[in-house]
Amino acid sequence: MAMRILVARFAVVAVTAVVGLGLSGCSAVMEKTVDHTTSSVTLAPGEALVVDFGEVNHTVGDEWIITQEPDPEVLGPGDERSRYLGEEGEAGAPSELSYRFAPVGDGTTVIQFEYQFRGSVPEDVSDQETAEITVTVK
Repeated sequence: MAMRILVARFAVVAVTAVVGLGLSGCSAVMEKTVDHTTSSVTLAPGEALVVDFGEVNHTVGDEWIITQEPDPEVLGPGDERSRYLGEEGEAGAPSELSYRFAPVGDGTTVIQFEYQFRGSVPEDVSDQETAEITVTVK
């Protein structure tokens, strides 16, 4: 009788572990992607923000940097993502650039970005670009 109870308990623990692993593997990370020209966005709790900057060419000096990080109680720090669009071994091709911000808690925050060329703001006013996005998580 004691052996039967022990086997039954082991089976319950094993099934619970397998179901837990299965459910955690099924939960997809939700992301909302917006263009960098977007002025405001609302996220659901648990939904990450991806800010898309399109194509930039790092090899010539194109870059977008974060000039104001979000409130750390609302969003985590920006994680830069870059995907090279050239062929393997090719130099000088553009990349797709985005920043991903993981949600931390409810609230509203502002993120600011600035375009830089070779490490500084371009001298020509027509080449100067900024982006500011108000993000609400609720």
